[in-house]
Amino acid sequence: MLETARLITPQGKTIELSPEMNRQIQERLDRQAKRLTPTKADQVIRETFGKYADADSLTEALLEERLAERLSEDAKVFRCHA
Repeated sequence: MLETARLITPQGKTIELSPEMNRQIQERLDRQAKRLTPTKADQVIRETFGKYADADSLTEALLEERLAERLSEDAKVFRCHA
């Protein structure tokens, strides 16, 4: 059974939707919800997250490498201006 829907805006205004408009909105919300369900790839990623992690953090190693590069570049700049 289709019903008239009443929406209340953040400003407190009430908007009444016809049964047909309510049905259309519900259908769109349902389609959107289906698109937001996890895909098989999302599930595989979640299941394997951290599975191949080792004691050494690759992220930490990368950050250390970038810091060393930045320090080296800064040293070159300071030598040129000295």
